[in-house]
Amino acid sequence: MPALQWLGHEVWALPTVLLASRPGLGKLVRFGLPHDDLGAMLSALEADGCWTSLDAVLTGYFPSEASVTAAAAAISRIRQARPAIPVLVDPILGDEGRLYVAAETAAAIRDELLPLATIATPNLFELQWLTGVSAETREEIVQAAQRLGPPTVVVTSASAQGIWTLLVTAAKHAGRSAATWAGIPNGAGDLFAGLFLGYLLKGQSVETAFDASLTDLDRVLAASAGQEVLQLSALLR
Repeated sequence: MPALQWLGHEVWALPTVLLASRPGLGKLVRFGLPHDDLGAMLSALEADGCWTSLDAVLTGYFPSEASVTAAAAAISRIRQARPAIPVLVDPILGDEGRLYVAAETAAAIRDELLPLATIATPNLFELQWLTGVSAETREEIVQAAQRLGPPTVVVTSASAQGIWTLLVTAAKHAGRSAATWAGIPNGAGDLFAGLFLGYLLKGQSVETAFDASLTDLDRVLAASAGQEVLQLSALLR
């Protein structure tokens, strides 16, 4: 949300979970929003005629399979009002070889949300889990990304050596490497998703938005090394 707002976009943010502090900092206390409440908020927006005002949809973390279903149902209805609307699904499932959501939730994201997406931003582990392919080489990652479904896929953490991000479309692919910073707080993938969508909504091409997002992300990561939270104020520099 801060990335989209920084780029000048109004954001209607619906929470799926409330956290006492970010994961990795302090005691992890969280309250998942009941799916009925999420569905009610989405229905209220729909009843107010808000769907035609939307320029894009972005999804992130979901605490349950039912909450994924509620979001997918709303996006399907949004598509009826705005057939060409961009839908970015950031499939937040896990990292470093393990899921940190329930397998049923991950499966719902794969089966219900990804078919609605025009853009997806998985990390390498998420891409492997979603496709069932142990992609390791650049060619294998590109092939897995093209099989994922959405026409545009950005694979973050696409290499175990250094920071490598891969943009994949049906026609081409492009990779970018970045400096490795020690002690980076959680949230870099979420920030990238917001930046990428924000630049696309400003009319930039996929390639230009990709490069601009990584440039901004690197500036934030450089300022955040060794810090407890991402230093989003670095976006203003």
